[in-house]
Amino acid sequence: MTSAGQDHPKAGAGARACVNFPHRWLIRVRPRRSRPSTPSHQRGQALILTALLIIVGFGALLFSSTILVSNSIANQQAKNVEIELAKVRDALIGWSASRTPPVGGANARPGDLPCPDMNNDGFEDGSCVAGAIGRMPWKTLNIPEPKGSAAETLWYAIAGPFRNYNMNAAPITSDTLGDLTLYIGSSATTLTSQAIAVIFVPGASLGTQNRDPSANALCATTGTTIARNLCAANYLEATGGGNNAQTGGPFIQAQSSGTFNDRLLVITNAELMPVVEQRVAREMRSLLQSYKAATATSASYLGGVYPWADNWNGVSNDGENRHRFPCDTASPVNWNTLVPGSVPGTNTPALPNWLTNGCGSNSVGWSHIMYYTSGRNWLDTATVCSPGFCTAPSGSLSVGGVSGFEVVLLTPGAASASPRGAWPTVYFEDAENNDDNDDNYVTPTSTAYTRDRIFTIP
Repeated sequence: MTSAGQDHPKAGAGARACVNFPHRWLIRVRPRRSRPSTPSHQRGQALILTALLIIVGFGALLFSSTILVSNSIANQQAKNVEIELAKVRDALIGWSASRTPPVGGANARPGDLPCPDMNNDGFEDGSCVAGAIGRMPWKTLNIPEPKGSAAETLWYAIAGPFRNYNMNAAPITSDTLGDLTLYIGSSATTLTSQAIAVIFVPGASLGTQNRDPSANALCATTGTTIARNLCAANYLEATGGGNNAQTGGPFIQAQSSGTFNDRLLVITNAELMPVVEQRVAREMRSLLQSYKAATATSASYLGGVYPWADNWNGVSNDGENRHRFPCDTASPVNWNTLVPGSVPGTNTPALPNWLTNGCGSNSVGWSHIMYYTSGRNWLDTATVCSPGFCTAPSGSLSVGGVSGFEVVLLTPGAASASPRGAWPTVYFEDAENNDDNDDNYVTPTSTAYTRDRIFTIP
């Protein structure tokens, strides 16, 4: 027996660490036999597994809910943008259709569009180049400041033919087409080349865009040094061959990306002109009613009369009751003239400048495209009817088989090409309304928004 502290003669090197202790301290470790799982142990494992599944499921649900909420917010923002665009579009059309001289000066006319706001004061600029891009003139339109999801004011481009008279004296009628081009996705797909206006919703700034109002820099849009927040290139982008920050375009609507996030809405004359035409027809009707009321104050025109129609040069052609509205000289009494023998002295109404603009033998104004006819019963009986152009002596106008109408006015709807072709056959869709051979008419049969419309004085 060895003494404590001595090495055991048979111990290997790997066992030395164990034999340094007295033998009475050595403990034999026997392998532990595995016990069968008890029901309570199995239940515990099941609970742990269930808890894990619940946690994983909750995480997946939370992740899915986050995506749904994110998508819902994005969808709602997109809907809000669409609503805002529609409101601004309607405000522009309403403003244009209601233009009158007392509001905008002697040459204000239905069909005008406001210049963009180039200095961010909310009002239209007094002048602008064709295709100019600036902010929406919301104060001019008398609407709340329109903004998109990035809290930026909407921008706007105007086609040259729809600027006001001081910049574009050519008449604006249903035949007037826009000249702005809009691509979809790329220059390979053109939505229209006849836009009269484009409304832009800028997104958050991208790349080198800098919207600092206190810093001036050369602006790619205008080619001049201006405040950065006045430069369209700091709000609108280019892609696929289109450039929304370029005066006159071509403009483009495309998928959002890391380099493009604009939203657009385009307006064509097909959206503007049906509203403008209705305003024009109602004002013509009102002028004719005033003319009849003025002539009724004279014993020479018992009950009042309407002016004879114009055949082609803006002047009433005595004896013709149907063709065009006389935009230059009316008879039997001219426009804005004292009615002979009237008691008290009464003048016929004066025509607004927008109605005489473009009037003449080569007329391109409203009187050239509208159709006007008056029943023989309400014309000057002292004048003999022209054969083929006047029903004598007791004829009256018929609409849809119902006779007795005093006046019929027809609007042709918005043009899709210029020139349209022969008047009235190409202008008015229904054969009964475009034959120019009799005083029988029908309510236009088309239901299209751009359809012909009929206005009457019963």
